[in-house]
Amino acid sequence: MTKTLGALLDDFGEFHAWLVQSQTSLWVLHAVSRTRLLDHLGDAPAPIETLAEKTGLKSDMLRRVMTFLASQEVVYMDAEGRVAHTARSRAFHARQDAVRWLNVNFPAGLKFEEALRTGVASFEHHYGQPLFDYLSERPDIAEEFGRLMSSITSAIEAFIFSEHQFKPFARAVDIGGSHGQLMTRLLTEYPSAKGVIFDLPGTAAHARKALASSPLKDRIEIIGGDFFKAVPDGGDLYLMKQILHDWGDEECVAILKNIRAAIVPNGRLAVIDFLLPEKPAPHPGYALDINMLCLLTGGRERKLSEFETLFARSGFALDRVTENPRGQSLIEAVPV
Repeated sequence: MTKTLGALLDDFGEFHAWLVQSQTSLWVLHAVSRTRLLDHLGDAPAPIETLAEKTGLKSDMLRRVMTFLASQEVVYMDAEGRVAHTARSRAFHARQDAVRWLNVNFPAGLKFEEALRTGVASFEHHYGQPLFDYLSERPDIAEEFGRLMSSITSAIEAFIFSEHQFKPFARAVDIGGSHGQLMTRLLTEYPSAKGVIFDLPGTAAHARKALASSPLKDRIEIIGGDFFKAVPDGGDLYLMKQILHDWGDEECVAILKNIRAAIVPNGRLAVIDFLLPEKPAPHPGYALDINMLCLLTGGRERKLSEFETLFARSGFALDRVTENPRGQSLIEAVPV
């Protein structure tokens, strides 16, 4: 989105065109992802009928969908109506978990009004239980959610490892480390260090499976547990990527106090989250903040001053910030 919502509302025709385009694009990309259509696309143009046969889709409808994607410069369509991959369609294919997740979170968002009236996340209104309880009872969806988190990690890794230099560390602990995407990149960049991935037992089991053939597996310990009770101790670098934004202030302080109890005296805490401007201004973090209102009661994005307050309440002090105006920033704190 290159214009703010306010700028679009200056011209209702432009706003309506944006609304239809956005809605239609989400429908199409979600269907393409769920049907695994792009699995069957190659570099050489293929007839629509062949794709329809491989996917079990109606060829006349599929032709209209592929024409739409070609008009949006996602796939290539030749003069005979055959289609092939492009660099853009391959990039989407590699990270299509983002739109697969719409199958779960978009219906919940339609209950946003109930969230505003009650203070309870719309996800809970729609599904009858909090997000993480829902995921714990549905391993397949939880695994899909984990892949989405890994995809998000991939998108911000380039910024983290090009713009931020971690100070020397020996043992890194990734709190809520999911399938290990961030940790494997970290240990690749810092070959003398070892790491711990800490997450819920079910997620830890998926991480063990995901890293079973990794060349780094001997340097990574995977531990299941509950960060509201305790976290692995002895680390001199604790990482939290998009964890604090899941929780209200009191829960964040509880998590941070457990890390404070576990961290070595000269250790460092690295929080990777959006940093909202101190005063309202165009920023991608605001959209995610509304997402958190929908998904998790208490979940929110924060300003730097709000992080400083959380740190002060839990035995840490802000040390340095590597700010990313287009995505998640990296905020480092030290124990006091």
